[in-house]
Amino acid sequence: MKKNMKKVIANLNGTQTEIIIGYSIYNMERPKDKENLTAIVDREKFLSRIFHLADPKPFWKEGVELRDSEGNLIEEGTPNVYVPCDTADTYTWFEVEGMLQNVEIHHYETLEEYGKVIGNSTLHSRKLNNVEAVGVASLASNNETYKAVHRIALKYNVPMNTAQLALDVKLKQADTIKLAMGMEVKGLPEVGRSVQDAETLLDAALCVFTEKELRSRYIISAINETLKKYDIPTVVEALEKIPASSITSYRISDCNGKTACLAMELTLFIEELKERKKAA
Repeated sequence: MKKNMKKVIANLNGTQTEIIIGYSIYNMERPKDKENLTAIVDREKFLSRIFHLADPKPFWKEGVELRDSEGNLIEEGTPNVYVPCDTADTYTWFEVEGMLQNVEIHHYETLEEYGKVIGNSTLHSRKLNNVEAVGVASLASNNETYKAVHRIALKYNVPMNTAQLALDVKLKQADTIKLAMGMEVKGLPEVGRSVQDAETLLDAALCVFTEKELRSRYIISAINETLKKYDIPTVVEALEKIPASSITSYRISDCNGKTACLAMELTLFIEELKERKKAA
């Protein structure tokens, strides 16, 4: 464990204790635009709130990394580590208050149990963003499709819709809510493309597009359209070799259908590559 691990003071059973808040990939995203407000808020005018914390054991058991608020990895077995059970009125406050006064420690046996609690507790409060909701649903249900969508969304910092397109799957919001609450949902879709293939395509796309551009659904939609005619290795080769001038032309063109225009550029280049190989 790093010596400079970020710690906070919490009142645990009447004792002031130094603890480490361990955040996982399933915790709510904390807004960075509020960080500068910490120094000017009047703590005497805070309404009291209950801080719910969970034992980290089920996270470590499942190999889920925990990190402090500064991004330092917390080694398994580190003492006095607790995972936030996010609620609308506490998820941004763990690092702000001088001492966490009203603390409840929860001991969950599994991540599914933890996920169901978060899913039910947040249903009528601060709405989870789409990626957070999929993450909680994946915990509560242990469903492989939801795990895959969440993994792709986090790894490439893309919206849920883009992650779904990369995996060739469509999730229903109603199903996501039910799963997060621990309800059984029948007929959940399976991914049409493996995580490995999705990552291969997205990595290839990053050879020619920026991370910001990749967030747009047009890029992966065009790739999917091209995949109706060609296999994955062919499309990957095209993405890795297509001239920058072709992409520049696409970016500056006044194209009404962005997906169709990009798919056309890829198709033309693939056919050009085929001709080159024949002539070689």
